[in-house]
Amino acid sequence: MKVPKAALLAVLGVSCTDAFVPATKPFSLNTRATPTAFHRSTSLTSTTVKDEELFRELDRNGALASEIAELMNATPSVASRKPTKSREVLEAEAEVQTRTNIKKMMKRYEGLSGAAIVYLKLLEQGVEVVNGYSGGAVLPLLDQFHPDNPRHKEIGKEPIRWITNSNESSAGHIAEGYAKSYPVNGEHKPVGVAIATSGPGVTNLITPLQDGICDGVPMVILCGQAATTAPSDAFQSAPAVAMTEPCTKWSYQIKSAAELPFVMDYAFFVATNGRPGPVFVDLPKDLQNQVLTPNMIDSYVETKIPSNQADDAMGMASLHTEVRADTGEVFKAIRLGYESNGLSFEVAQNGENYKLEPVALARDMFTADHHATNRIYWTTNALTGEPEPITKEGNLDLNDRVTTDMLNFIKRAKKPVIIAGQGCNDCAEDLMKFAETLQIPVTTTLHALGCFDERHELALNMMGMHGHPTPNFMVQEADLIINVGSRFDDRITGRMSDFVPGARKAAELGVGGIIHVDVRLSEKAKQIEPHFFVHSTGKNFLKTMNEGLAKDKNLVPETAAWLQRKFDLEKEFPIAIPRFPTETITRVDENGVEHTATRTMMSAQLVISEMDRQLLAAGKMDDAIFTTGVGIHQMVAAQLITWTQPRQMLSSGSLGTMGVSLGYCIGAKLANGKKLCISVDGDGSFNMTFTELKTVAEQNIPIKILLLDNESQMMVEYWQRLFHNGRYLAVRNQNPDYQTLAKAFGIRSIYCDSEDEIEEKMREFLFDHPDEPVLFHCRIRRTPCLPLVAPGQPLDDMILEDIDVDVDQSAAPS
Repeated sequence: MKVPKAALLAVLGVSCTDAFVPATKPFSLNTRATPTAFHRSTSLTSTTVKDEELFRELDRNGALASEIAELMNATPSVASRKPTKSREVLEAEAEVQTRTNIKKMMKRYEGLSGAAIVYLKLLEQGVEVVNGYSGGAVLPLLDQFHPDNPRHKEIGKEPIRWITNSNESSAGHIAEGYAKSYPVNGEHKPVGVAIATSGPGVTNLITPLQDGICDGVPMVILCGQAATTAPSDAFQSAPAVAMTEPCTKWSYQIKSAAELPFVMDYAFFVATNGRPGPVFVDLPKDLQNQVLTPNMIDSYVETKIPSNQADDAMGMASLHTEVRADTGEVFKAIRLGYESNGLSFEVAQNGENYKLEPVALARDMFTADHHATNRIYWTTNALTGEPEPITKEGNLDLNDRVTTDMLNFIKRAKKPVIIAGQGCNDCAEDLMKFAETLQIPVTTTLHALGCFDERHELALNMMGMHGHPTPNFMVQEADLIINVGSRFDDRITGRMSDFVPGARKAAELGVGGIIHVDVRLSEKAKQIEPHFFVHSTGKNFLKTMNEGLAKDKNLVPETAAWLQRKFDLEKEFPIAIPRFPTETITRVDENGVEHTATRTMMSAQLVISEMDRQLLAAGKMDDAIFTTGVGIHQMVAAQLITWTQPRQMLSSGSLGTMGVSLGYCIGAKLANGKKLCISVDGDGSFNMTFTELKTVAEQNIPIKILLLDNESQMMVEYWQRLFHNGRYLAVRNQNPDYQTLAKAFGIRSIYCDSEDEIEEKMREFLFDHPDEPVLFHCRIRRTPCLPLVAPGQPLDDMILEDIDVDVDQSAAPS
């Protein structure tokens, strides 16, 4: 006789729910958790293995089952009840169902070539624009984009807009600009797509891929590859996956056209979830032409998707057993990606079609980085007197004690500062409400500029190496740091050992500390050890905090003195605008006649501040998007433009990639046709990629290019002055005539080299030619961008004036 598992568990003192339903609390990855907490938070595979072994042993032993039934005083009706199905049977049935669903899902692509499947998946993902360059290995995929391809009529949709760029690297940067600026609350998640051929097509994309992984830019890059039947070292073949794996979230070469429905869905999911980033898919030419047949589908589903994959080399899909938390139902999920770093999905019916639904059980760090668990980790010993720090855990929920304790810390703070990172770009309204309710000043990182309107009295503006003095001073003095969606990059912390001394001291006293909110669990204590780490999105955190604050009818912020400190610092330490005396100059006209005139040379700061003034006066700032290259012009723009909207500043942060501004600006205009898109570039950066003016002219993309020309890489030149005794090398440019260059591409240009003319010509540049591209060439004097936190120095130790200063020669900047 077999006894139902429910009965056995009752005898053992275990409930059916405990045995079969994984806890809603995800897998705890905190190694300091108590044994009890660890057991309670594990998933089914780690919690119920021993129970299942016991079930099987009891089922095999009828005598023991009878004894247990007697102990239970089971009635005949109970003893004769039909036993529940064994775990093996449930798993087998679930596997059959999942494989059947996979086949039904794939049937939609039956009869299509690999290239056609890729194109159809791009349409499904809402892709509207693709940038790229041609090549033999990618011709089957390129053909899908041709307006005359009969597939468009069959599908009943307009072709995806294809744009040919001057090189693959620019195609990648345009895809970045598109993704960085695409509205976050649109119908589809932001993602940029670029396509190139094999060999040099791939290698030219390495820089935008690395730029994207550093700054969290969602991209899907598709490249052709030599055919699988090609000989070794075939023409334009390259180890694309090996080269791109370190600079992508996932890099994969397809092994069959049958994989493509899953490869493409997974590529877009990984690119846009967790911290976004680039994904690379390598497409051998013969597999682009391979047609998906019913036999291929059956063979792939039955032989290439193992029940329990152990070898990543087998493919990119396997099946995993999962259990529903609400019902205890066993089902089979398909795990995509690599077994070591992959994610699980359920193949679920969606009307007449099937789609992948993510399974969010966080069993490993990779999964936790893509599914926010809304857990809070509180590390402290201040209030308990314990010699070693202890960690408490809780849920981001107002009914949870850890959440309410954290909220009380926030409400009690006298000198709090919010550091708003890129993770706040989708929740500007929530951030504003939070800051206003508690009267907390807000500073932003480079990628978060605009998520808090800098016209607001609580705005501190950008912090960091070239940040405003006021936020740098206040962050160091604060008793509570609330970092929402920033990863504590070294460019904002200065010398990490001396970062936020005020908050560290407050934590020791139990009255403050560091709260870090990040969507990736792997960021916990990666750079700076927080006192509260919240594994959640900025939006979830801020909404929860705002709901809690709304319930406190007696809330009275205690930050008046702190805000007065802000106003005093801003008055004492403004950003200076360098100005120069008027000079007399002699020019020779085209007829050889000399003319004498006066001129007042401009600084980068003056040009940027004039642009900012005019846009604000015209009420156009909210409708503007700015892109920059890397250098003095980049940091001056970050300092002096009044940022008012999220995702308004597109720049290369972590990698510091020169030459990106023009590509970013093209991408921004493609994604935001009604916005005023302005590239603020320096001559050093612009010289690297001005060939992309071809794309601007060819497609008539009406962007504005503000070119600040000081014939120098001034940022590096200033470092050579500080750290190498003024031995300047490789920092001066012999530039072309940019007016002639613009004319060669058929683009309108404006020139200015005097402060006396900047107001009139800036107005023309910004407003007089809205439907065409314009290049505004401004000749400026070489000036450094100050303030500057010298490398290796604390955040509040800034160079504030352009004078000779002593620096640590061993800490030369990178």
